Amino acid sequence: MKPYIYYIIITGLVTALFLQCENKNDIKGTVHNNYKALTDTVQYYKNKLGTTTASIHTLQTTNRQLQQVIKHKDKELAGLTKQFNNVKNITRFKSNIQLEPVSFSFSEPLYPHIAINDTIRNFTRKGFVANNWYNIGYTITNDSLTLQPISTWTETTIITGFKRKWFLGRQTLVTDITNSNPYITVTTIEATDVVVPEQWYKKWYVWLAAGFITGIAVTAN
Repeated sequence: MKPYIYYIIITGLVTALFLQCENKNDIKGTVHNNYKALTDTVQYYKNKLGTTTASIHTLQTTNRQLQQVIKHKDKELAGLTKQFNNVKNITRFKSNIQLEPVSFSFSEPLYPHIAINDTIRNFTRKGFVANNWYNIGYTITNDSLTLQPISTWTETTIITGFKRKWFLGRQTLVTDITNSNPYITVTTIEATDVVVPEQWYKKWYVWLAAGFITGIAVTAN
């Protein structure tokens, strides 16, 4: 057998070994991160702007695994992701909005011509309106209206991925935001996807060169 064949065989074996070790380390890291994500709860902290930020660990999965989970467990999300050729990430969160009481003073009393000590002048009417998307309580007096409590809620789904207008069309990176509450409208979106370059020591040709050099060193001895 010619010497260069030994080089090729040894280079291939060494490269495969290096890649296998690297892949094993990546899998361990992913499993560890996913365990944290599955057991994590929402954490809140004050950010540099002085407002509150909610934070949680992120689950890592392949696009194929994600599609399988969505298909079997979430029909609504499956419908939203059908518009994408390839989904990069999905974020879902629920918001509960509680507003401060709102009071309005009437320009003139409802009953302006009654006596001060009349019981009608001091009347109070209270009520509460509730449906699937908001709750509003109100209090009416002779000279004012107060809204309390005022609350609404929504579930927001953010999907980033690639879309194309037709089968062979060019792929475009798009971010879709959908609220379950029909009274909440998204007015502005600024979406940025950070491209993380692959580290030089993980590139296949680096491992190939390392394996080739190692093969030469081994056969030379």
